[in-house]
Amino acid sequence: MLGHVVLTGEKGWKTVVDRYEVLGLSLLRVSIPGQSGRHEKRLERRIDRAARRLREAGVRRVLTASDFSCWERLEAQGLKGVDPGPMCQTMAAELALAALEGGLCPPERAVVALRGGRVSRPFFQAAVALCARVRGVAVCAPSGGGELADYLRREFGLPVLEREQPALTLEFSPVSGENHGEPVMVLHGPSLSLLGLSLGPEQPVPEGLASLPLTAALWEEGYLTKPHVIMAGNFAKQRDEKGKALDRTL
Repeated sequence: MLGHVVLTGEKGWKTVVDRYEVLGLSLLRVSIPGQSGRHEKRLERRIDRAARRLREAGVRRVLTASDFSCWERLEAQGLKGVDPGPMCQTMAAELALAALEGGLCPPERAVVALRGGRVSRPFFQAAVALCARVRGVAVCAPSGGGELADYLRREFGLPVLEREQPALTLEFSPVSGENHGEPVMVLHGPSLSLLGLSLGPEQPVPEGLASLPLTAALWEEGYLTKPHVIMAGNFAKQRDEKGKALDRTL
């Protein structure tokens, strides 16, 4: 069971707990009265109590609004958010192609770098999927990287261009690697960055829920087979800024 923590912004003292569905996904919602920035101590106590009620009901992960700022209160009670990283890694090839086609570089002229500590299943699948669409790939993975590069050369005849300037780097896990100013799409951890892209369901996301974690929850539970790639409003700005940085290195 997933939880949904809502700060109603309304006056009152009673926290309401109810079950409801979002796009087929069952959620246990706690609606907490009060506003962030006013009577902070009172609001923090209410959040702590609401978090304990969710824990007692068996909830371990929660969804919130995108501007929710009290995660440390939830984490102190043993609750955490839904990690969109696994979904983003599974969609890495689609995200990379959307970024390239969105203006970074025509895919047929692009070299895409993939890096991580090891070649995971999503890492491998992304490399294979990109082989048919881009000019070349660069593989940087201490564990399994050499074997993957050999496989791509043998099976697809695609040059693995470790020393060529990539148009885009996909990072699957933290790893030390030289960066030459190209855009880096980070597909893991709290620093996850899709360069202004996002993933979402076909249907509109209800107000009060951050889109990417909700989409990840729907994907995990089987309510969404393949998320849609969405170009968020800041994609063009990030594309232009990254493109200028890349031009200076070429």
